[in-house]
Amino acid sequence: MSSTESDIGDGIVPDKRPEHIAPPRTEFLPWHKVRKQFIRRHQWNELTKRSITRAWRADLQKPSESAGQVQSTMHVQKPLRCLVIPGNHLLDIRSMWTAVSPLDCYIRYLGFNEGHGSGDIGTDVYVANNAVTSLGGVISNSQVVKDRFESIAGIDSQAYKYLKDYGPYHVVNLDLCDSMFPNTDQNVEPYYTALNRLLEYQFKAQKTSWLLFITTVVVPALVDNETMQNLCAPTRLNFDEHPSFSEEMKILLPHAALKDDTGNVDLAGLSEEQVICLFGVAFGKWLLRMGQSPSPKWTVEMRRSYRYTINEDKGAVMLSLAFEMMPNFAPPVDTTGMSQLNVSVKTFPSEAESAVKLAKSVANITDVIHKLSEDTALNTELRDEAANLMAMAGFDREKYIRWVEAGEQSARI
Repeated sequence: MSSTESDIGDGIVPDKRPEHIAPPRTEFLPWHKVRKQFIRRHQWNELTKRSITRAWRADLQKPSESAGQVQSTMHVQKPLRCLVIPGNHLLDIRSMWTAVSPLDCYIRYLGFNEGHGSGDIGTDVYVANNAVTSLGGVISNSQVVKDRFESIAGIDSQAYKYLKDYGPYHVVNLDLCDSMFPNTDQNVEPYYTALNRLLEYQFKAQKTSWLLFITTVVVPALVDNETMQNLCAPTRLNFDEHPSFSEEMKILLPHAALKDDTGNVDLAGLSEEQVICLFGVAFGKWLLRMGQSPSPKWTVEMRRSYRYTINEDKGAVMLSLAFEMMPNFAPPVDTTGMSQLNVSVKTFPSEAESAVKLAKSVANITDVIHKLSEDTALNTELRDEAANLMAMAGFDREKYIRWVEAGEQSARI
């Protein structure tokens, strides 16, 4: 267009399209409940902040030191790298940004959402991603891909390409709508295959510790015996080989259940509560075994983990599990005396020692609903935090508070 045409057009067409502000949202869903804010604050955010200050600080670029040097956040080489399965409004990312931004580090995230990606103009994900990438310290090429997390299993898939382009990751948060609990309603193999691929990639590419958060539904009444027996195989083996582990397991399960003559676990003799505990240990043991197979090995430890009931009639429980993965890197030690360098030998916990700690951690998984019912001040505090977060994402803050006070009733489970 010529300058003359431009001048004429300037008088007719505004420089910027008018923005139509949508009314605040008022549809509140189960993942908007205060219990989810408890998980965000006390598990995901707190463990991330702790790892930043204790382990990752030297590996992260500081916005305060980059002022005037970095022309675009897209060129930041050392951000906090996150892999997530976000909801449409990116509440978890917003919450993490609120918690982490005072620690002076950049954030870059890759998300998988099978419904919509951040490239789908006009969708909630598109609007939310634009808002979040406009926040200070969030890398502008952070995005949500329209794909399933399970797609990363294929090394020729677009999902796996994105995984490599954005990784390796300090934080992996797999907030699943489905379940990794072996059950008769769905095939869990795709999730385990994808998680195996993720571990393969992370164990090779990540050079420092990293966090893995897994949120999964557990319905003991729907347990699939054959698949559960496969998952429990490492647990049963440890029970037979290590007395220290078997003693810890006796606190969680009847001794007879793990001494079945068939070499399996006697699931029929377990209560629903015991099946939940068994899954917690078995899944952790699966991760432990995966961490012991690569070179170098990785130590896997369960961190503060939580649970809450989502359907009392069906006995359905949501488990929010946290694991810290630590590489077993050790310096070279000269035992000949030819070198005068004094290097201490670094030792790492054995799989049996890690298994004992895992069983103790599972026994200490906290019930969020019970915690909130005991501490009304905390409940109110988290309600207000969640209300602020919801308002940030375009929801009606006051109506959200009224929804919580009315009992958080929702159309969906």
